[in-house]
Order: sequence, then C-alpha cells, then structure tokens
Amino acid sequence: MVRHKSRWLLVQFEYESSVISRCTPNETSTRSSKKRKLNKSDSQHSSSSGTLFDEQIQINQITSTDIFRSLQETLTQNYGIIASSTTEISVKLYDPKVQLAIIKTSREKYPIVRSSLMFLTKVKQIKVVASTLSVSGSARTARSAAWKEVQNRFFSKETAIEYGLLTGDSNSNDAVSTKKTMAAAKKALAELESRIDKINSSC
Repeated sequence: MVRHKSRWLLVQFEYESSVISRCTPNETSTRSSKKRKLNKSDSQHSSSSGTLFDEQIQINQITSTDIFRSLQETLTQNYGIIASSTTEISVKLYDPKVQLAIIKTSREKYPIVRSSLMFLTKVKQIKVVASTLSVSGSARTARSAAWKEVQNRFFSKETAIEYGLLTGDSNSNDAVSTKKTMAAAKKALAELESRIDKINSSC
C-alpha cells in the first residue's frame, strides 16, 4: 500500500484595513494647532474610520470556507480548470482573530498551491496578502508550527484588542497584566489549542 504524502502550509493573512489601522499615526496632538485645516480632513477621517470598522467586522466573519473558495478561484485563474480540479486543497484551520490558516494539499501539488497563495489578492472582496510561514510534512509538525506562531503573536497589543483583552486606548498598558485579562487570554488560547490539536493526518 502506497502512503499518500501531504504537505501542510501555515499561512498568514494580512488584510488591508488591519494594516492601515496599525500604521495610521495618531494626530490628536496636532489638532489644536491646525483647526481650520483639519475641519475637512476630520470628516474624511471619520468617514474612512467608519469604513475600516465595517470592513473589520467583515474580516472577523471570514471562515475556512471563504478562504477555500478564494484560493480555488485564484488557482483556476492562474493555472486553469484542469489544475484546479486535480489539486487537492483542504483548509483545516482558520482563525480570523490571529489571521492564520493551516492548508493541506498533496506533496506533488503544494508548489502550485503556494504560488496561488501569492497571487491571492481578495477574500470576500476584501483586499488581502497571504504569506506562507512554513511548510510541514506531517500534521504533528504543522500543529507545532501553528501553536508556536500563535504563542508568539497572541499577546501583541493588536491581537489582545481583537480578543477584547485591551480597550485600545492610548493610556492602556500594552501587556495583558491583570488576572481577569490573563484568565480570558488563557481561555482563548485553550480554545485555539483545542482546534489545533484536532488536526491530524487522517482528516
């Protein structure tokens, strides 16, 4: 019996609105000195902020199925319907908060899937950049890579705000320090760990 060899891709998704919200400078210190100039720009900023907020809600609603469909469309556009129909793709895990996915494919086809991820520009009409963080030969090593990446980024300020562990105010501490927030963080981590642990070679 010939063993079917697979490859497991750990993929990071970076959405445009998330990047903009992290990179937008704080302009509160300059408002008092530039009231006339900022009257118009403030209204434009509030409008764009509302758009970013709406898009962030849509990002949080993205599922594994949405990732799968977008990847299939990209693969078909770049390699044709035959390549798409003969390439095994399965999104085993996707978490919209940490924006990581584990994608399973065959050893022979994984270069096509990996390059298709580079060509992926939208998920549910939301602009995105997908980056392959690691390629594993087994479910065990894929779980290990995913869990290590989750631990590395989980206590960043942006992720803590996503999970409601911080308010996002400028006066808030960057670290999750209180017992209450630590308990919430551990619970969220445990849920993610449980989902990651359910990934195995047979699924």
